[in-house]
Amino acid sequence: MAFDPLTGAPAAADGYPQLGSVHKNGDRRFGIAGARSQVLADRGTPMLSSLYHSTVTEHVGLVRVGDELRVEWNGTHWWASSPAGAVGRLSWSKGLRTDATHVREGRSPYDFNSGTLLVQSVTVDREGAVVDCGGYVVPDGHDPSEWSTSTPNESGRELRITLDAAAPGEAAGAEPPAPRSFLRRLLGRDR
Repeated sequence: MAFDPLTGAPAAADGYPQLGSVHKNGDRRFGIAGARSQVLADRGTPMLSSLYHSTVTEHVGLVRVGDELRVEWNGTHWWASSPAGAVGRLSWSKGLRTDATHVREGRSPYDFNSGTLLVQSVTVDREGAVVDCGGYVVPDGHDPSEWSTSTPNESGRELRITLDAAAPGEAAGAEPPAPRSFLRRLLGRDR
């Protein structure tokens, strides 16, 4: 697999940033962070964080951020497929189809038979091959306006940090004294 010489990102990342840290097995996730799962569920478009590992096929290697995969309910599970063939089983529990306790409007966003998975992230292994994907599903015939409109628009969120000037008598930027602890004394790091 090819890697970008400037960023070290695999070619399969298609220029998208890494999301989160490197997994224990060396896998890395790239793509678009997107809205929170509760926001997606409230608008009737449930989030998929990953495919069920043991069901992933070789066709996942062709999936890229921005792809649209077909999702079908087979009576027991949801499956995602691309034009090349089955990609894998969605990791949702079949109990979610009727359980709406986690949704504000009381309707389960998982109660659908077919839809489209909008891929927002891909997970690549150490060699740079795609091994998993995630995103959110838009059920066929779904109209988000029929669902909750009380959900805040997350795109306008901002982080505000307030910095106070140093108190009189304190030097700005001075480090507070390290706490005295048994471990620090034991390691010889006590001042």
